[in-house]
Amino acid sequence: MEYFNKIIKESIIIVIASSLIGLVSGTFLSFNDSIFYSFPIILLILPSLNSLLGNVLIVLISRLTTHLFIGTIVPKIEISENLKKDFIGLTVTILLSLLFLIIFGYFVGYIQGIKIINPFLIIFIITLTIVVLFVIFFFLLFVVAIFLFKKGKDPNNFLIPLVTSLADFFTPFTLILFIQIFI
Repeated sequence: MEYFNKIIKESIIIVIASSLIGLVSGTFLSFNDSIFYSFPIILLILPSLNSLLGNVLIVLISRLTTHLFIGTIVPKIEISENLKKDFIGLTVTILLSLLFLIIFGYFVGYIQGIKIINPFLIIFIITLTIVVLFVIFFFLLFVVAIFLFKKGKDPNNFLIPLVTSLADFFTPFTLILFIQIFI
């Protein structure tokens, strides 16, 4: 029962915060829907982009937490071989998944008759968005996981619900930012 109470205490605030971030994210999307309607292929694959980034980041959090608990990464902010391997493995995973997602998205868009504007520029923007967010989140989550671990908290209880909401917010936000910059 003590472990159950610990999980509840560590998770309830972050779940509420995640819900609020989701509310802000939905509001932000509703105010910027015209940008996505201008590029329907992005609108088509946006839910999958959110899911892709969120899922890979959850794997990252799980790996970091496991490394910390079994001692294969010391709770210090320093580069280790295990951290390098995780970074390379997850980078390859996210790039291959993104490639499949883009190919499948364009295939479905073509079949549905969706007008595809500047396909290479859109692919560049989508790839840049996911790679930039992944790199930022990788280092941020590493630092926060170490901080939480040192405080005696389980990073999974805090970071998993938070990172899914943040990925759902920052993916469309960054897409819109890069569309504004490059188009």
